[in-house]
Amino acid sequence: MAEGTAADVIGRESEVGAVGAALEAVGSGRSLVLHGVPGIGKSTLWEAGLQEARARGLRVLQARASSAEAQLSAAALIDLCDGIERTVIAALAPRQRSALEVALLREEPGALPPDPQIVALGFLNALRAIAAAGPLVVAIDDAQWLDAFSAEALSFVARRLERESIGFLLSRRGEEAASLERAFPRGSLESLEIGPLSFGATRRLLAERFSLNMSRAVLRRIADVTLGNPLFIVELARELVRRGIPEGAEDIPMPSGIEEMLGTRVAALSPAVRRLLVTVALSGELHTGELAAIESGEAIDEAIDAGALILTGDRVRASHPLLAEAARSSAAPAEQRRLHRAVAETVSDETLRAKHRALAATQPNEALAASVAQAASAAAARGARQPAVELAEHALRLTPSTSPERPERLLVMAEYLGEIGELQRMTDLLTPELAALPPGAPRARAWLILSEGAGARTMADMARYRDHALAECDDDADMRATVLAKKAANAAAGRVADLAQAHEWAVQAIEAAQAATPDAQRLALYAMAWTRALRGLSVDAQCEAYRAASDAPTYGAGSPERVAAQRMVWRGEIERARVALAAMLALADERGERQSYALLRLHMCELHLRAGEWEAADALLEEWADTSDRDIMFRPQYERCCALLSAGRGDPVEAHEHGSHALARSNETGVRWDGLEAQRALALAATLAHDPAAAVEMLRDAWAHTQAEGVEDPGTFPVAPDLVEVLLELGEGKEAAAVAARLRELADAHSHPWGLAAAGRSEALIALSATDFDAAAAGRLRACATTQRELGLRFEAARTLLALGRAARRFKQWGLARAALEEAAMAFDEIGSSGWAEQTRSQLTRVGARRPRPEGELTDSEERAALLAAEGRTNKEIARELVVTVHTVEVHLSRAYAKLGITSRGQLAARLAAAAATD
Repeated sequence: MAEGTAADVIGRESEVGAVGAALEAVGSGRSLVLHGVPGIGKSTLWEAGLQEARARGLRVLQARASSAEAQLSAAALIDLCDGIERTVIAALAPRQRSALEVALLREEPGALPPDPQIVALGFLNALRAIAAAGPLVVAIDDAQWLDAFSAEALSFVARRLERESIGFLLSRRGEEAASLERAFPRGSLESLEIGPLSFGATRRLLAERFSLNMSRAVLRRIADVTLGNPLFIVELARELVRRGIPEGAEDIPMPSGIEEMLGTRVAALSPAVRRLLVTVALSGELHTGELAAIESGEAIDEAIDAGALILTGDRVRASHPLLAEAARSSAAPAEQRRLHRAVAETVSDETLRAKHRALAATQPNEALAASVAQAASAAAARGARQPAVELAEHALRLTPSTSPERPERLLVMAEYLGEIGELQRMTDLLTPELAALPPGAPRARAWLILSEGAGARTMADMARYRDHALAECDDDADMRATVLAKKAANAAAGRVADLAQAHEWAVQAIEAAQAATPDAQRLALYAMAWTRALRGLSVDAQCEAYRAASDAPTYGAGSPERVAAQRMVWRGEIERARVALAAMLALADERGERQSYALLRLHMCELHLRAGEWEAADALLEEWADTSDRDIMFRPQYERCCALLSAGRGDPVEAHEHGSHALARSNETGVRWDGLEAQRALALAATLAHDPAAAVEMLRDAWAHTQAEGVEDPGTFPVAPDLVEVLLELGEGKEAAAVAARLRELADAHSHPWGLAAAGRSEALIALSATDFDAAAAGRLRACATTQRELGLRFEAARTLLALGRAARRFKQWGLARAALEEAAMAFDEIGSSGWAEQTRSQLTRVGARRPRPEGELTDSEERAALLAAEGRTNKEIARELVVTVHTVEVHLSRAYAKLGITSRGQLAARLAAAAATD
């Protein structure tokens, strides 16, 4: 450690070493959080760590969070960005630069508030620009008090640290992790608990800092009563310096705890110093000029000399948060209000001024309420959501009950609460006020807000609230288009119910949106895309109209293009869908659209699950589990994806566990989409468990629901081919034929690639369920497996080969059965479906014994690969024909060459012909 840094922290040698190791690893994106009980010395060690980082030549950006500033917006972000050169921020992309400058109060907001995620992206790119020149330390003291806006921006950065030369040095009180800590990639944030000082360290602290030398007995009593808490030791030392060290058995005058001791210390301060401390406690850090307008410069100097306040640059803060809290609690309400008024007259920031004026007022005042409401609107325009809520609450409190502005202020506050996720508070605020709101648009707006609140626990609740909103819309085109669009989208993408009515609502929303805002028009087009896609229709026109409706960037979560990409997955157009989703996912990440990113990650996971790409799906689910994104996606989407992954890998127990949870949650909320997917997973689990009766129950219900509600894209919920297979196993041939006929009808009507392959598979299985073996049907079934493999649906291709092998075995077509089952087992192995591979091999044991092959004779697989190669097929063409990987073809041919005694493909035809003539 460098001289004058953390090495000077008494009794913290191991902690100092940990800080040094963390600083050493900053270049590889490692971070450290120091935590412990109040007063234990976290901030002291954190401060010493900053000095050490600078001594090592590392760039440091720092911020101290405080309870007084926790309700402000971007307070910590402003402090951090104060250390960034203006040229760095000026070099950002225009949208990022503008959003960040507005959040930092350096620019006036525009018509729309800056997206917090765009702000976060700008901040991240600014950090990246700095880190490009050398490792960077972002240091946050008392992270538990980070304001919500800063915490969100810092969490955005933390989630993307794996390849950055950026490390965090955090401190936090208590045992519970701060929200920022949960954002770090797994294993990148080390945690160090700061424990009590040892007896020896206590002795050194008292001697070196306060020149207090005492008997071992007195020192032991001090160590015991303070429990090694440095703040308690320091405060006691101050008292001992003032009173003297007790002699003999004389008691040490000891308060019962830190809080009582600090309260005693506050009471002993001069009135002017105490007022300064209370003022800082009420307002967070203040500039010296602002504080000097409240108390004299002499009083400020006295407070600093007394150790009550600390001066950093031109900012003044309390020497310790607990001392500030003790000062605040010691001040009577009247004194706090007087100091709030004094601060309001001093600070230049309009939001802070409005906040302090509101806190100083106790009675309704329309003029004051109007100014506070305006400040709330300005805060919201900057994207400062938490301060907007606090100011809106004050504005509503200060608004006279008879004021005509009260309904609008009530609704605005409810909307702000919804934006920060305080759904219960939002519901509790609006529900008792509904009847008193003016009829028409205000009441419609209230119902629409409540439809997304805590009282709307099911899809039926949401629909009922929106029906009330629709009844109140009158001639408000914007409100009418919005309500209708939300009703349509939720019916289609949530309840998967009554698609004809949902489509009619979408049509009405489009019509109403002609006289509405671009946002309402885009929402209507998004709803229309859902109703069309589920009915098997193209959404290209909706995507084009969405882009033309506004010059504003598209929003991934609410764009028809997201629906179009999903439709590609449903149709089995896997590679097209992969390209589209990857582009949208990257754009959402770049723009910082948290909800869009979460939804697009879900769709990419769904693509991997359809394609049998289990490792890729598992990686996305692991990322999903490590973030707080499940908080913004209340539906059981994560659980049903886990269920499908377990089913695909062949673990029926785990699939049943996840699937049952998802289905139960779906039934509770009425979100049928996730329930239908959960039923599909449960059916696969039942199939693995050799329980066709349970499988058919799930599949039959899912198929019946989609057909009754108007879902005409057969791949949205791809249950039909599985239903046909289990129905045939149960001897329900007539019902199986009806399902297959409807599947064929839908596939032909929409030229549906997945549907056509699935219909062919179902028809071939029906033909193979007859009394006599149908060789043509077996050939069609193999062709279906080839098509599925070409579409990129490797899991389905393997299952089709398994079905072929089982059918062939029933007819004692041993060669065909053995070949199909061997290929199926190999295909399952290749994608990691170990449970399915195991079951396939159990089928192989039931196939009649092979004729012993003479040594050197080609296996069936080797022979098929060799014959196709002799015809001039490429390895890629052979792999597609045999429904195996190119690597498997290479292995077959290599073994065939060795057995035939040849070294090239050119010799193959002649040697095979010679072998055939010999036979």
